[in-house]
Amino acid sequence: MRRWLTTLFVFLSLLGTAKSARGQSAVEIVDVQAEHLFGEYIAFRARLSPVVPVKEATLFFRDERGASTSTYPATVNPDGTLTYRHDVRQSALRPFASLVFWFSVKLENGETVTSAQYIFQYDDNRFPWQHLEEVPLYVHWYDGDAIFGQAALDAARAGLGGVEDLIPLPTQERIDIYIYASVDDLRSALTDSHDWVAGHAAPDLGVVMVSVAPGEGQRFALSQQVPHELAHVLLYRYTGESYADLPVWLREGVATLAERSPNPDYERALSLASQEGTLLSLADLCDAFPPDAGRAFLAYAESQDFTRFLRDTYGNSGLLSLVDSYADGLDCNQGMQRALGISLPLAERRWREETLGENLFGVALRNFSPYLVLLGIVLFIPMWGILNLVRERRKSDGIQPPPT
Repeated sequence: MRRWLTTLFVFLSLLGTAKSARGQSAVEIVDVQAEHLFGEYIAFRARLSPVVPVKEATLFFRDERGASTSTYPATVNPDGTLTYRHDVRQSALRPFASLVFWFSVKLENGETVTSAQYIFQYDDNRFPWQHLEEVPLYVHWYDGDAIFGQAALDAARAGLGGVEDLIPLPTQERIDIYIYASVDDLRSALTDSHDWVAGHAAPDLGVVMVSVAPGEGQRFALSQQVPHELAHVLLYRYTGESYADLPVWLREGVATLAERSPNPDYERALSLASQEGTLLSLADLCDAFPPDAGRAFLAYAESQDFTRFLRDTYGNSGLLSLVDSYADGLDCNQGMQRALGISLPLAERRWREETLGENLFGVALRNFSPYLVLLGIVLFIPMWGILNLVRERRKSDGIQPPPT
């Protein structure tokens, strides 16, 4: 009896397993792939195996670091292939971003089949890139020889050291540096940029993009642009998503201080603007820089000089404390007040006075005020003693002091 029951149990178990296997879809989405021409299109493709009637097919994709997912109807061809061609000109994508994509198909029998998710790198494949690396730095260029690439790598290494002087370096994750041979080539790769942009950083991607042509002046340009954009990536890695909460003047101020070849025209621009009374208020540079080239250049010059003033006055620890305060979400004035104990307007006034020479009398008076107080004390005590002595003598001579 027990043997019969055991046999029945095994039979029913096998029957249930068979029914379960028949309930699972035998249709798969295979040969999933994507190819692209940068700035033009991305062609997504997959294949159904076996070929079965399909009601509808959908392609999903998103930036790996983005929150929103785009969906598009895919074409189902008679041979079972699924295709979708994305026009990048209509919906721009960030250069060198990683895209996550997958297909989903609804069959005529009501079943839904979904592929695995795949990652696709949206590289700028218009150019024959050459590569050179020294972990964590990966340099890419297409115009120039290996000597040019090494010069770029040297500039990046020096840039790391410059930023380390300002802020602690986080774990050294990979950073890709792409060197375009012209400003036009660079701007054609960017989805949105001003006419005066010569470099760009995508801090969350760990990507730096600069425009430097091989030849005379390359060393100066590399040592200026590469460390500048590199600083944005490292500042982001220090602050994380709170990077966006930092005032623009501070982000750009730290980046310009990291440059190994400072721009000599900044000082002239500051001096002229100070004389003409056209300096920009730092409060107006908290959220964005002006769109026109002339005022944007002045904004960079002010950001660099003001950030240097803060570092020289409060030290690197003070500058780091300021970064931390803004990263905590405090606004432009509150962050300064908490970190350095001074309001932004007052800090700006002192910078303009002490660095640019505005209101020299006020500066001199403030600088000498401790000595003036000390001098007053030194003079007051003897004078008070002399007055008391005169009073005492008058009393002893029977002369009444005048009424007070």
